[in-house]
Amino acid sequence: MISSAKLGDLHACPIPGHGITPIVTASSDVLINSLTTARVGDMCACGAVIVAGFPSIMVNGRPMAHLGSPSSHGGMLISGSDDVGGGSTP
Repeated sequence: MISSAKLGDLHACPIPGHGITPIVTASSDVLINSLTTARVGDMCACGAVIVAGFPSIMVNGRPMAHLGSPSSHGGMLISGSDDVGGGSTP
């Protein structure tokens, strides 16, 4: 099972000066561990946008983000829920 991402989970950005920043936008009505669920199209504090997620798990019409989801800055999500996930590890 791959950990699902939520508001406040962390993104590692390779752009100099950006570093590790939290997810700052997410679904307004779907919760994981009492926090809103991150999806493709949601943003991290450095300005990166999540560009891929679980293709078979949709949240408000968008794929749900997960540990390892890539971003528009070339980084990836590096944290997620300890007990809510989907898919399978390759």
